[in-house]
Amino acid sequence: MWGLHDTTEIEKQGRPTVTVSTTAFSVAGRARAQILGMGELPIVAIVHPLASKTESEARVAAEAIVKRIVQGLAGTTR
Repeated sequence: MWGLHDTTEIEKQGRPTVTVSTTAFSVAGRARAQILGMGELPIVAIVHPLASKTESEARVAAEAIVKRIVQGLAGTTR
């Protein structure tokens, strides 16, 4: 979740972000966001493992989280 540090810095500048991770890393991501002082950072989890999914399966998984990503960017999940 190296990108999490970047998103916390961008959020601190007042620009909305959403971190997307697989479910296997969402707890670690939440803990890291807390350590970085951004406990309310929107983190959206997608099914794990993603790498072994077919393109069609990955598309279905991505479509399942689009609404939460938009909500995070709009600030309605904070």
